[in-house]
Amino acid sequence: MTLSPHFTFDELTRTGQTALQAKNREEAKQYMKPLTALAEMLEVIRAKFGAVRVNSGFRGSAVNAAVGGSATSQHSKGEAADIVCPAVTVDVLHKWIVVESGLAFGQCILEKPPGSAWVHISLGASYRDPKKCGESLAFDGKTYTAKRY
Repeated sequence: MTLSPHFTFDELTRTGQTALQAKNREEAKQYMKPLTALAEMLEVIRAKFGAVRVNSGFRGSAVNAAVGGSATSQHSKGEAADIVCPAVTVDVLHKWIVVESGLAFGQCILEKPPGSAWVHISLGASYRDPKKCGESLAFDGKTYTAKRY
């Protein structure tokens, strides 16, 4: 099932927790509206940089617990994705989203724990408290800090 011209339900609900894959997709069905809005947000990024690889999208309760995700994660409501774009570094991707894209995101986090890197992007208002929207952060695997350009 397609959510947007280039993103599918399967892509945004895929998990490396293979034993939980079917359950994760079943849980995700109740979040079609935010998953579609998320796919539309990712289309803007794809239009700029070409391919967008979704490392993590929707995470149902079992998957979220298995990966150590926050109980309040927007991933668990279909409102967030961890992405990379093969054409650019995560630093370039993060800066473009925050400074130039015009996307009304909730959070954009440059995540660089030891040995890996990605950008977390989440939906903004009406999915997140408007006072907390447009938040730009960096995460080194231990600490979140404000990321300003």
